[in-house]
Amino acid sequence: MWSMVLGLPVGILIAVLILPVYPPGFGAYALIVLLLSLAAAVVCLRYGYPALRALRQISVLLAACLAGVGLGTFVEQRLNPWGLQPGTTYYLTGTVSGVPKWGKYSRRYWLETECVGTRADRCDVFQNFLTLLWPVVVELTVSNPKVELQPGQTVRIQVQARSSRQDASPAQFNVARWLRTNHVVARVKLAKSSPVAVLSEPLVSVDRLRADLNRYLATRPSLQGAGGSSGLSPYPVLLALVTGDRALMEDRHWYVFNRTGTTHLVAISGLHVGLVAAFVTLVTLPLFRRWRWLTARYPASHGALILAWGAALYYTALAGFALPTQRALIMLSVFVLLKLTGKARQLWFGLALAFCLVLVWDPVACLSLGFWLSFVAVYLILWLIGGSVDKPSIARQWTTVQLGLFVGLAPVLLWSVHSVSLVSAGTNIIAIPVIGFVVVPLTLIWASLWTVCPDQVQFLLQAVAVITDGLLWLLEMMASGHYSVWSVGQRGFGSLLLALLGVLWLVSAGLPGRIWGWLLMLPLLLPQVQGTGLYVMGSGAARLLVHDEERVWSISDSHWPQPVARWQSSLLQHWGIGWVQGGLGYHNSAALWLAPGPVITEFTLRVDGIGSRHLSTATYHNPCEKAHWRIGDTEFQRYSAESYPAQCAVGFEFNHKRWLYWPVQGVRAQLAIQEQLAGEQFDMLLLMPGRGRSTLPGLLTLLAPDARLITMKALSANDQEAVEASGIPVHVVKAHGYYHEPLP
Repeated sequence: MWSMVLGLPVGILIAVLILPVYPPGFGAYALIVLLLSLAAAVVCLRYGYPALRALRQISVLLAACLAGVGLGTFVEQRLNPWGLQPGTTYYLTGTVSGVPKWGKYSRRYWLETECVGTRADRCDVFQNFLTLLWPVVVELTVSNPKVELQPGQTVRIQVQARSSRQDASPAQFNVARWLRTNHVVARVKLAKSSPVAVLSEPLVSVDRLRADLNRYLATRPSLQGAGGSSGLSPYPVLLALVTGDRALMEDRHWYVFNRTGTTHLVAISGLHVGLVAAFVTLVTLPLFRRWRWLTARYPASHGALILAWGAALYYTALAGFALPTQRALIMLSVFVLLKLTGKARQLWFGLALAFCLVLVWDPVACLSLGFWLSFVAVYLILWLIGGSVDKPSIARQWTTVQLGLFVGLAPVLLWSVHSVSLVSAGTNIIAIPVIGFVVVPLTLIWASLWTVCPDQVQFLLQAVAVITDGLLWLLEMMASGHYSVWSVGQRGFGSLLLALLGVLWLVSAGLPGRIWGWLLMLPLLLPQVQGTGLYVMGSGAARLLVHDEERVWSISDSHWPQPVARWQSSLLQHWGIGWVQGGLGYHNSAALWLAPGPVITEFTLRVDGIGSRHLSTATYHNPCEKAHWRIGDTEFQRYSAESYPAQCAVGFEFNHKRWLYWPVQGVRAQLAIQEQLAGEQFDMLLLMPGRGRSTLPGLLTLLAPDARLITMKALSANDQEAVEASGIPVHVVKAHGYYHEPLP
């Protein structure tokens, strides 16, 4: 049994994580090798050589691994992104799943696809023959305010491929991997004048209830002006805990949760499902013990476990059967099954079986970081308390688990997201029981009764909101500390392996020399200066950024009202530079919110005694305001025309090269500023192509013979011909990725 349980997930991991990296023929060769190995093992067993009977387990392991490779390859091919042609209209039939994501000008729906074709009577692009397993999802964007789809509806619509923007940045989020883990194979938009044919509509839909809860909680006022202790509204948190929808969460919410290590509390996962099951078990077990008919035939714990599993199933359904909750339900089902069959002591086999079943149910789950974190966390819990000889108190066990999870998960978090909360152990010791045993159960009771008697259970929602508000106040206090978060920047895989070895050394009872465990973690923990140089990045407008040991400055569109833009914050975290909201000094902030065009943001850095870097001040400049100014060793020069004071180009020198930043829009403004540049010569030109007639040929005369042109998107045909005639190399950020030039 162990061979089957271990071989199947290994094969799936090979198919999903390893085979796509290698050339197309590699998978076939690997399958041939596995088949030959299996055939050799079967032949040896068939003829019964006693010395070769030990190969029985190996043959089972190879067979299971082969089956895993086949299953993983099938699902991987099934969920491959579709290559839809831009401008072509497709006919899509699918069922609306989940709740819509509301934007400022559009709505996004997820549709489990049944048929896609180039004609209404054909499914030549895709046809789903497996409706219950491994759903194929399409993300639909609807801009027409008159069209509103309802969860659970099966519709036939006309769609077109939608181009998606992705920031070209060293810290860019891997959107393609995120889409793959959520089974999204295409992003489309509703075609203009497309009719929406509703083929079927369910009488009862959990997603309808989720959508109604979303609309109701979205209109609830904040408690800040009604005696609330926190500056954050608790209702977005309650919505995330009930339905899994985090659309109402503000940046301030995420800032507090990230700095306190409690982000997992607002993402429904195995923790929430397990806590709900534990709560139901604790409440109902005394009642089942008084039921004599049951206790005369079965242990009382069996009835409590079955009822707890039903409550977990209801919670999973209310969360929309999101993939993390499905994994959690599978893990809980394995535990309940082991308890009912009297094999609860086989914890390690149960963990391996849950790992196997989760991967069979969703092979691409291994692409998600949350998948690995959940199993690593369970492994650490079993390692810490599973083999205890004595029985410590519940408080001691809880403290041991939280400290062990902090130490054990820190290397993975530092390597993947480049930061870890230093107060997470303390905050989770308090927050997890409050969320799991008070907030979530009471909120689920309110949500269940709200559809029947909304006014009568209003007090329950208000009580839960007050409790959540108090918890948010505590988290805000913990997040305000200067060293609440430890950031290290990007690290290599070797440092992660050393740190994981150090973690095993630290959490293993009885091993001497714990100091060596901490020493093995130092390469991952100690701060390093990295990522210095000049970057050109962005998705639409250009973002130019220079990073050195003392400061970080950038030229971009205004990011008001955020003093630190999201893309800037992601880069700072990627490089291991920390900052605290409220602890940053701002200078000339009027230039940020009054700038008619691009704005220059200058961050100065301070270094503490152990080499960790933090933001000290933020200064903002309007590049069109002064003719000359300086940031550090970099001198800037403005090029503008009197008739167009709000438009200007910026010149500066970096790495012994003269750069020209050209955000000017409008033909007349461009021609007027080009007259001011007569006689100048530049080595690098950063161009943002605009609408209307191009003036690029005039700019090319300002470039040196060995100059380079950087543009955000592809040039027009005429401009491309002019560039090719001049022999100047072109770097297109949208096609080639961000541009980086290291410090000299």
